[in-house]
Amino acid sequence: QREQAEEAGRSFSRGLGFDVVLICADTRANDPIELAGQIARDRGRVVAVGAVGLAIPRKIYYEKELFFQVSRSYGPGRYDAAYEERGQDYPAGYVRWTEGRNLESFVELLGSGRLDVHPLISHRFPIEDATQAYELITGKRREPFLGVLLTYPHPEPVETPHTRVALPGSIETRPLAGEPALGVLGAGNYATAVFLPTVKKVGGVRKAAVASASGLTARHAAQRFGFSSASSSEEEILTSADITVIAILTRHQHHARQTLAALRNGKHVYCEKPLVITAEELDEIEAALTSETLPLLMVGFNRRFAPFAVRLRDFLSAGAGASSGEPFVAHYRVNAGVIPLNHWTQDPAQGGGRIIGEGCHFVDFLTFLAGAAPVSVSARALPDNGRYRQDNVLLTLTFPDGSLGHIAYLANGDKSFPKERVEVFRAGRVAVLDDFRRLELVQDGRRQVLQSRLGQDKGHRGAWTAFLDAIRKNGPPPIAYNEITGVTRATFAAVQALAENRVVNIQ
Repeated sequence: QREQAEEAGRSFSRGLGFDVVLICADTRANDPIELAGQIARDRGRVVAVGAVGLAIPRKIYYEKELFFQVSRSYGPGRYDAAYEERGQDYPAGYVRWTEGRNLESFVELLGSGRLDVHPLISHRFPIEDATQAYELITGKRREPFLGVLLTYPHPEPVETPHTRVALPGSIETRPLAGEPALGVLGAGNYATAVFLPTVKKVGGVRKAAVASASGLTARHAAQRFGFSSASSSEEEILTSADITVIAILTRHQHHARQTLAALRNGKHVYCEKPLVITAEELDEIEAALTSETLPLLMVGFNRRFAPFAVRLRDFLSAGAGASSGEPFVAHYRVNAGVIPLNHWTQDPAQGGGRIIGEGCHFVDFLTFLAGAAPVSVSARALPDNGRYRQDNVLLTLTFPDGSLGHIAYLANGDKSFPKERVEVFRAGRVAVLDDFRRLELVQDGRRQVLQSRLGQDKGHRGAWTAFLDAIRKNGPPPIAYNEITGVTRATFAAVQALAENRVVNIQ
C-alpha cells in the first residue's frame, strides 16, 4: 500500500534508500515522483519510464541531489532511424545494451522460465472479444485490471501460404478488345488519394489486381476501388499473363527494378515519379528503351498535362517572336513545406532526396515549355542548420534554345500559403499560373484571367488519359523518352551542382 511504501523502502535498503528508482506507473498525478524522491538514496537516480506527472518537488530532490531522467523506453537505438529502419547496430563494445539486445534478453528470460509474467495477467480475452478488452483498459467497465491478454485460435496448418485473394463480388474476366487490364504495385497514400480515384473516374481499363508488401493495404485499396484481387506478391502482378498495364506506385527505391521487370515481361508501365534514383539505374533503363518492340513507358509528370499548362504553352508559342525562336525566362516557386529529416523521402537510398524525388516535377514542367530537356544547371541552397536537407534550393536551368528556368524549391515557408506559382516572360508576352487554379495571360496591354471552374487541376487525369490513348492507338509515348531521361539527369546534375558549387553541364 502507498502509506507503507516509504517504511518498506527504508527497511529493505537498511535505511540508505534505493540506488535507482524506476517509475512505471501511468497516472497524471505527481505522487509517484514525490514517492520516488522519498525512497531514493542520497545522490540516487530516479527514472520515469511510465507517463506520470512531472512536477518535481524541489526540496527533497535538492536535499538529496537526485538525478532525474525521463526514459524513451526500450534502450539505445529507440527513435534512431538508422538503427530501427536500416538495421545499423551499435557495437557491443561501446553500447552493451541496445533496444534489440534488451528485448532479446527479455525473451530469453521468458523462454527459460526465469521470468514468470503469469501473476501479472488479470484478464484474458479471445481476439473476437477484443472490444471488451479495450473497454476494460480505457476505464469504460470500471473494473480493476493489471495485465490484459488477447488470445488467438490455433489455425489449421496450410502447406502453402496464400499471396493472392480474390475479392467477393469481383468478376474474373479477361479484358474486352482494346481494354487493358491494370495491375497496381503499391497502395500507399498517393495511390489511394490520387491515382486510384483518377483510374476510377476515367474508366477504360479492367481493374485486375493491387499488390503491396503486406497485402493488407492492397486488399483495402482493391475493395475500395473495385479491383478483382489483392496480393502480397509483386511477382504475381509482374508475370501475370492477364495483366497488360502496370502502375508502379511503390517507394522510390523500387521504381527502376519494377519498371525494368514489367517492361521485360511485355507490360506497359505507368511509373510514378521519380523513374530512378541513381544514374546507374537510369543507364539500364535507357539501354532497355532502345528496343523497338518494348511496350510503352510513362512517368507520372502530370503537371504538363494540366489544362492550364497546355493553355500557357500555346499562348507563349504564338506570335512572331516565339515562332522565330526567341527564348523565355521562367520562374517556378514551390512552397514545398518541411519534411522531417528521418522521413524516408529524405533518405538518398530510399527516396533519393527531395530534388530527385519531387524536384523532377518542376524540371519537367519547364522542359515541357521549352520542348527539350536542360543542357546545364547551377544550384545554391540555404544552410540546413539541422532542420533541412538541401530543400531550400534555387536552381537555374539552361535549355538548348537559350531559355532560362529558375526553380525556387522551398521548405521554410508556411503550409497555408499556396504551393506553386509560375511566371513566364517571352516575346512581349507574360503568363502567370497560380497553383493550377488561376491563369493570367498578358500581351499588348491586354490581360486575360482564367479561373478553373472545377478547382485545382494538376493534370493527373490528363496524364492517365494520354497514357491509355497511346496504348489503345499504338501511338508514341505521351512524354518523349529523351525528355524523361533528360529531366532525370538534370536532377542528378542539380544535386552535383549544389555539392560542388558550380555549373554542371548535362550529358
